[in-house]
Amino acid sequence: MKTVFITFAFVLFSFCLNAQNEKYITIGTKEVITSKVLNENRTLWIYTPNITSQNPNPDKRYPVLYVLDGRAHFYSTVGIIQQHSQANGNGTLPEMIVVAIENTNRVRDFVPSNDLDNPNPFIEFLSSELIPHIDKNYKTAPYKMLVGHSLGGLTVIDILTNFPELFNAYIAIEPSMWYGNEKYLTNTISKLPKQNMKSKRLFIGTANTLPKGMELSQLKNDKSFETQHIRSIFKLDEFLKATTNELIYASKYYENETHNTVPLISAYEGLRFIFDFYLLDATEKDFADATDSIASKLKTHYANITEKMGYMNAAPEAFINYFAYEALHKHYFTKAKALFELNIEWYPESSNVYDSYADYYLAQKDTANAVANYQKALQIKDNTETRSKLNALINKGTIKSATVDLQKYAGVYVLETYNIFIILEIRDNKLFAKVPGQEDDEFEFQSEHIFSVKGKPGYKVTFEMKGDNPKGFTSVQPNGTFNATFKNR
Repeated sequence: MKTVFITFAFVLFSFCLNAQNEKYITIGTKEVITSKVLNENRTLWIYTPNITSQNPNPDKRYPVLYVLDGRAHFYSTVGIIQQHSQANGNGTLPEMIVVAIENTNRVRDFVPSNDLDNPNPFIEFLSSELIPHIDKNYKTAPYKMLVGHSLGGLTVIDILTNFPELFNAYIAIEPSMWYGNEKYLTNTISKLPKQNMKSKRLFIGTANTLPKGMELSQLKNDKSFETQHIRSIFKLDEFLKATTNELIYASKYYENETHNTVPLISAYEGLRFIFDFYLLDATEKDFADATDSIASKLKTHYANITEKMGYMNAAPEAFINYFAYEALHKHYFTKAKALFELNIEWYPESSNVYDSYADYYLAQKDTANAVANYQKALQIKDNTETRSKLNALINKGTIKSATVDLQKYAGVYVLETYNIFIILEIRDNKLFAKVPGQEDDEFEFQSEHIFSVKGKPGYKVTFEMKGDNPKGFTSVQPNGTFNATFKNR
């Protein structure tokens, strides 16, 4: 999706609040599991999106990328995924869990079995121990990928050939198809066309391992051992391009990369290929338009992702809610209604989506539907703010701010993460918030220590008090929750 410029009342950058502030930057954890199949302990390096997410969702489930030679490729793989699924609002790739497997005996694990009827025990470890363990202990979705380099790439092709159902997508980087005088390559060429490859995806990245001075055009007639590695990969590539099964396949030759430099760029381009359907084709203009077209575009886009990945996918609830409230504030009522209803369709168990839909009806002066949706929200989850809004409608009014001592909330507050100062001041017996570079906002009293923001549905400001003195406030907004600390009067 092209850049969409978004502004909020209290902060300039909405999706940075949960950035890590600790002294040390953490991108993963290590875990040791005991394998009965391999009769040893295996160390895993695990990244979960919540570690780096700026808008974590504890209920969300994620596809899983399994990485062979885990110690070597963990950092770069996580960097690619975080950059293209989280950083700067990127949505090129989905957020995903990374499970990198540290080696113990690389040759034992990655060389296929000579007995084709009895696979390498490492594959049984993956299928019967590792994958079930990850599915049991992490928020996984039913979409799995495998990436391997060199001998690890040979393992990727071996699993695709003999157990294609184990993963949905595969990335083989510089696979050692020469190994065993190409007998595993011969097995793949013989067996792969007979397997069910529907919806499976494979990307192969090949480095320039030609002898110095040799041109690619000379390779076809060369029979030396020195070129067997690259020749065997091209032989596999030629076969895969000609095969008629339903495997979705792509490959790339990297003329300026070596065997050891190619993993990073191949992993990146392999993931982009696997998820070539994931990027939303929308512009800033699409989101700014007053019609409901963006809601239709989002619905179609995520229906396609759902079909491709085999499980329900949807845009984040907070993302849709933000643009719905923005449309409501601009009086783009058709657009707002379509977006609020899209969130209800995607998140029917969320109390917040019904509360937001009620705010829409309230803006339309449709009291009956506003009451009905506030009640629906409360049936799912009791919430003080929702109940306050419902009671205000039922009782035909709220406590007037003139009866409240607003002076005790006045003063200077700061968003510590950004060092942005917010001044709350009294004017004509009303409480206003001043933020540098933005229009002033009026806080409207709802109940003790709780305010809404005039003209901005979905905003709630709750003060934390010590006696009659404020300690700070929390602003719950359609785009997230923000905290400010009281500094002085």
